[in-house]
Amino acid sequence: MSASVPPSPWTNAAAEEPRVPRGTPVYTAWAWVTAWTTVAAVAASAVMMWLLTGPILTYARHVAELSGMAATGARVQPSAVFAIMFDLMPGIMTASLVGTLLSWALYALAIVAGYRDYVQLGRLGYPKRFHWAWSFLSPVYPIGRAVVVRRQAGAGSATMWIALAATAASLLLSLGWSFWLMTAMFDAMRAGLGTFA
Repeated sequence: MSASVPPSPWTNAAAEEPRVPRGTPVYTAWAWVTAWTTVAAVAASAVMMWLLTGPILTYARHVAELSGMAATGARVQPSAVFAIMFDLMPGIMTASLVGTLLSWALYALAIVAGYRDYVQLGRLGYPKRFHWAWSFLSPVYPIGRAVVVRRQAGAGSATMWIALAATAASLLLSLGWSFWLMTAMFDAMRAGLGTFA
């Protein structure tokens, strides 16, 4: 005696994936904006790093000079340390302000673009869409959007590759700048001390 097993509801899940008519556009102007804001965010980070580099290295050199003076027995006034900080504060504040404003503007643009793209995909007839609220997690929307659109149209991965490349570039830029800055700071401190090469 054999018991009959009911058919699994998951066997034809891939076949039941909704599709859009052939020729339906897979990209909107807003989709490109969401993808390219990730690239622009990398550029904004590079600008902020570039603006911060000068003041940081100048500070390291001045502190090393004061340390060298103290090592020789000369008395270093606390006002000298404050003077260095006050001289460099405008550069640091400018870099921070520019970086923050650029980052927030790009973040807002990515969210608006994600919402507009979500609406536009609905008008194009996509029955399933990656929700626009994922735009709040910066590179997630262009990646998820590409996956969902590709399942329904068979194409549309470019936004994902742009976002992934920008994310990788951001990581490499941050690591590269950090290592370079540490080396440059040691060089600046060596020049400030002037005691060992």
